[in-house]
Amino acid sequence: GCLVGIGFDFILAYGLHRLYKRALRSAINIENVQKYSIDRELSKKLEDAPYSVIPYGCIEGVIYPAGATLKSNFNLEKEGVMQHTSLVEHKSRRVQGIWSDVKNVIRDTLEMIPFYLVPHGEGLHTTKVLVTEPNSAHHIDEELSVTHENFIQTPSDIIKKGMELISGEVHKGYQETEKMLLVGRHLMAIGKLVKEGEEIKMMPPSSDFRYILSQKTKDELVRLHRNKATIYKVLVGVLGVAGATLICVLVYRYYKKIKNYKDEQRRKEEFQRLRDREEQRRARIAHRRNPETLLSNTNSDTSDNDWDQSKCVVCLTNEREVVLLNCGHVCVCGDCAFALPEPKKCPVCRERVERFVTTFTP
Repeated sequence: GCLVGIGFDFILAYGLHRLYKRALRSAINIENVQKYSIDRELSKKLEDAPYSVIPYGCIEGVIYPAGATLKSNFNLEKEGVMQHTSLVEHKSRRVQGIWSDVKNVIRDTLEMIPFYLVPHGEGLHTTKVLVTEPNSAHHIDEELSVTHENFIQTPSDIIKKGMELISGEVHKGYQETEKMLLVGRHLMAIGKLVKEGEEIKMMPPSSDFRYILSQKTKDELVRLHRNKATIYKVLVGVLGVAGATLICVLVYRYYKKIKNYKDEQRRKEEFQRLRDREEQRRARIAHRRNPETLLSNTNSDTSDNDWDQSKCVVCLTNEREVVLLNCGHVCVCGDCAFALPEPKKCPVCRERVERFVTTFTP
């Protein structure tokens, strides 16, 4: 379990660390990007640049269509260069007795036309920059204005509602939404500036930089990405602490396992030494006895009964050699004492065995 947790923690921390590095790099790149005005100076700088390319630059201007504009389907006064329409079905579904909202996208379309960024108050007769691949830019979705939003509730009666409750799926209605990037809006673009012939283009930069189209200022974008980087950094730190804790728990468990094993081996060795010493002592006592005494003891019923009572109650072979604590019963041999299943319990009274010590028979 700990190993799985450590592996999952490492993968998640690695992913968040990559997001942190990307957000921090984006903040630094945006902060250091050079801002250019849309004028003849920009055209001249591009001509002087290697291959007529500025790898990463920033411009600001007003959206101006390169051709016929897109008209809103619901408000003909609204004109734009990007139009996103969607139709989403909303319903509730019961899963294992729990109701949850479910969305089903029925239609999701995006239309766009080429557009320029021009200086404020100017038209196409002045210097302009053609914006390419605007749908791939970051933050562009935030700049789309909602031109239409309507929720169409599904008509239902008592019978239909009852059938839906029985089936576990209740239809609520349809959400219809239209968003547009409107003509005349101010927009800041950060990306690669290229001059091809007489035309200046803003296009996605290399993979090390982010392509951005937004109404936010540079400072606002820098703060936004730095805040993201801070959040990712905190999450990485939390996961790092959690991972270190899991590693400590795993190491502690391994240490306890090794320690318990060594303690068990040490107790067995100590017990074996005591057993050998006891056997030697008994052998010396038996050697001192005369044959008549040994014979009489062997033939005595009392001795037989004493001998039977001295046998281990588990294996019925070895003699009772240890005292089980805290109950104090002397009922098992050393081998069976070690072999008692965990948690160890006294075979006589079933009380938990905290420890056991060797006893000696006089």
